[in-house]
Amino acid sequence: MSRRLGPRITRRRVRTLVHRLRREEDGQTLLLGVGLVCVVLALLFVAASATAIYLDLKTLTSLADSAAAAGADGVDGSPYYGGNGTDAAPGALTDAAVSESAAADVSAQPAAARLEGVTIVSARAADAQTAVVTLQARSRPPFLPWGIIPAEGFTITATGSARMTTTQ
Repeated sequence: MSRRLGPRITRRRVRTLVHRLRREEDGQTLLLGVGLVCVVLALLFVAASATAIYLDLKTLTSLADSAAAAGADGVDGSPYYGGNGTDAAPGALTDAAVSESAAADVSAQPAAARLEGVTIVSARAADAQTAVVTLQARSRPPFLPWGIIPAEGFTITATGSARMTTTQ
């Protein structure tokens, strides 16, 4: 007789335990689903914000390259044409010429209007033939919590260089 009652009691206990576990887990999948959706949305927002910063950096790099090319192109032509008799070699870049040409190029670029606070950190002639321009701007990604992160955004910096060559 004990053999018969043993399996019945065990089965009944198993059924009771399974029934209790099912009742205790009601609503848990909804909570897990909501949590998963929140995590996925947070990851999407972080990825979109990182992409926005990356695109701002690429735009600033393009501006710096363009300004450096304009600075290398802004060679003073007077030594070529026998103008004022300066000590500079014909076709040599100067810091003032690079700075002036770079500032004019940055202000003429429509991409500079898309970025916030574009400034020229330095525009110089590294040697007589190379212009180096460093720009700085602010990047404000759209999906970051600006109450936690500083509201002024992130400072990004890009440097571009261009080399002038002359043919004889």
